[in-house]
Amino acid sequence: MGPGILEGKMKSVKRLEQTKNETFISGYDRKKSREWGGRLPVAVVFPEEKSLGMSTLGWQAVYRLLDENDSFYLERFFWDKKKNSVVSSDSDKQLSEFALICFSLNFEGDFLNLVRTLYANSIPVYARDRQGWPLLMAGGPITFINPSPVMSGLDFIYAGEAEDGFRKTALEVKMHWMDGADRQKVLESISSFPGIYVPGRSYRVARQVHASGHNILAKPACSAFVSGKTVFRDSFLVEINRGCPYGCRFCAAGFVYRPRRTARMSHLQKMIMQARPRKVGLVGTALTDWKDLQKFLKWLKNEKIKFSLSSIRADSLDRTFLEFLRSCGIRSLTLAVEGISQGLRAGVNKNFSEPKFFAAVREISRLQFNNLKLYFILGLPGEDEKDFQELALFLEKLDQARNRGKDQRKKGLELISISASMFVPKPWTPLQWAPMDSQEAFKEKIKKFKQLCLAYRGMKFTGENPFQARIQGLLARGTIEVYELLLLAAQSGGNWKQALSRWPLDMKDYLDRERSGDEEFSWDFLDMGVEKSYLRREWHRYWKRIMTRPCPDVGCNECRRCGMEDYPAHLSAEA
Repeated sequence: MGPGILEGKMKSVKRLEQTKNETFISGYDRKKSREWGGRLPVAVVFPEEKSLGMSTLGWQAVYRLLDENDSFYLERFFWDKKKNSVVSSDSDKQLSEFALICFSLNFEGDFLNLVRTLYANSIPVYARDRQGWPLLMAGGPITFINPSPVMSGLDFIYAGEAEDGFRKTALEVKMHWMDGADRQKVLESISSFPGIYVPGRSYRVARQVHASGHNILAKPACSAFVSGKTVFRDSFLVEINRGCPYGCRFCAAGFVYRPRRTARMSHLQKMIMQARPRKVGLVGTALTDWKDLQKFLKWLKNEKIKFSLSSIRADSLDRTFLEFLRSCGIRSLTLAVEGISQGLRAGVNKNFSEPKFFAAVREISRLQFNNLKLYFILGLPGEDEKDFQELALFLEKLDQARNRGKDQRKKGLELISISASMFVPKPWTPLQWAPMDSQEAFKEKIKKFKQLCLAYRGMKFTGENPFQARIQGLLARGTIEVYELLLLAAQSGGNWKQALSRWPLDMKDYLDRERSGDEEFSWDFLDMGVEKSYLRREWHRYWKRIMTRPCPDVGCNECRRCGMEDYPAHLSAEA
């Protein structure tokens, strides 16, 4: 269940329930929604801690979608480390009391907590062994990238964006539940619904996408809850855009969320004025590509509403914009560099200008921002010693740019926080054919990077855990056989090394080889609208360091470069 929002007008949106640390924002009478009678009991599960769930728009959007309808009784469930399970945030009810259990899967790490939750609640871990209710389903980005590792434990998945299809599915489930139907009849009934995949009954499922003409995001997601105990503290999150025009070859979001869409400023203003938050968090990719961004931020400032931005692009940070951000109290900025050399950045199709980047760093230092966070990826295919030599020169120029931006009193940007993650080949990207570095190779590269950063004062480096990155890679590319590994890991208290020693398969077979062009993947039963042949061409362009131009602003059907001919006609727009 991807990012979405409740259907219909939002005229009645207001704060209906407020505690010291949490505000509920909805257009429905929540006291009434707490009554069971005549409603389908639905557990909306986020299998990570509450602070993360309350900062995730997709999960909250689905809550909104169901909460708007009088047919459902909803409760929120979040991960509780002490109980090794999810626990209701709204009552003392147990998960097994609910007729429909909806898991929101956002990252591969959620797979293990899903299985541990089944064990903790005495729910059979294989769907085939469950005779009656509840029904278990999952949505979220992972379900339309590669849900195969957990499909054996689920009754069905919803692939795609929830706005146009999921509530209809939930209403169908409610009808059968009220009639006392058995689970098999329900699954048979919904197996042909758009976006629904029922193992053994469905054979191929197309991602559901909600779009309007001219690449408009008609129903941008926004927070259902505002809390002081979240990653984005006390922030009302709003979705600015969905998808990304640049198509970085390592990033699934740039492909599975096509066509990319942007919300109208007037719509966002209306949502914010109805909620009247103290702070707004802008969520989206390539935020600074939005032509109305600075106008929108100035409007927020005039309304005395604070704001925060997700990662932004360096080439859009001119002096005027940076001065405005600093005047609004912004003290920290995040920029993604990705590859450690220009050749690797060209390979992954990263639209990155070093001159503009270093010019932005000088301005950031001149304006005395407190912290500049930079993200890199280690282990991209073909990465070698020459790339690290170029990285050394890059870090030297970075330090020089910071120093040149300091004033006469030597005050400027004091801290540069560098974070390096390990390259994980993700499904539905051109790099899905790539091998993954070994754990030993990762460790050596982290050591090199850290050593380079030690030469500079105020340059802090952190690297991802190589073993955990390899586990993520295994889950990302996993087949249905990986479910047995998840069961072993759950039984061993989350000890992956112990589970791997008992698993009859070898993770190297999943990670250490380059895939052939005609190899079938465990996620091929999904249809993302992007042709596999297009991704393969992009894989070849990676090795040639040839960049592909960004998606057009409008007219996805006129472009058809990636093979999205089958999208609805209403996506068409004049070129």
